[in-house]
Amino acid sequence: MTTFVQPDDLTAKARIRDCALGLFAAQGIDGTSVRSVASRAGVSAALVIHHYRTKQGLVEAVDSWVGSTVEGIIFKALSEIPADVGPGEMVQAITEATGQAVVNLMVGFPAARDYLGRSLLENRPGAARLLDTILDLIESQLDLLEAAGLVRADTDRVFRAQCVCFILLGPVLLARQLETRLGNSPFDPAWLNGLAATNEDILRRGLYVATG
Repeated sequence: MTTFVQPDDLTAKARIRDCALGLFAAQGIDGTSVRSVASRAGVSAALVIHHYRTKQGLVEAVDSWVGSTVEGIIFKALSEIPADVGPGEMVQAITEATGQAVVNLMVGFPAARDYLGRSLLENRPGAARLLDTILDLIESQLDLLEAAGLVRADTDRVFRAQCVCFILLGPVLLARQLETRLGNSPFDPAWLNGLAATNEDILRRGLYVATG
């Protein structure tokens, strides 16, 4: 499984942030106190304030970590595409790598996944920044592919990025409804891999059969 570990992950400050992330994801920001974060992290509330000043400072740190982790996982997957992949196979390699990165994020980072979904659905102030991070990343990658002649130039760059974003975030935003329909977690690796393969096929070849 592909993971992305930031340099400060073993520090007390990072442990506080990670515990806050888990609690925010499970019970919401409003339902989580600085004291409960401190208790989960095994530190004093005073140490939390020492590192993050305020609860809002802690929220902003969590937002920043989630955003940079999403970027890091996707960039790492893209960087592992062999340099000798030819133009004919490049689109498939990129869509497969991106799809696998999304699967790794959803399976390997459940707290970040759930926090992202909760923040977007509750329209938290940080949600706009997280969405901007994701959309900017998608836009830049599609622009690079267009410049290389691998993405159609007659598509609107803003709308196409939004369409891809909707596809990627669908399971995160509709997790509870999908679980009811599927009778299983939408974050089951087998289901996610099947979804990623279908997304890749639709993005590369389209959905409708051309007529006339």
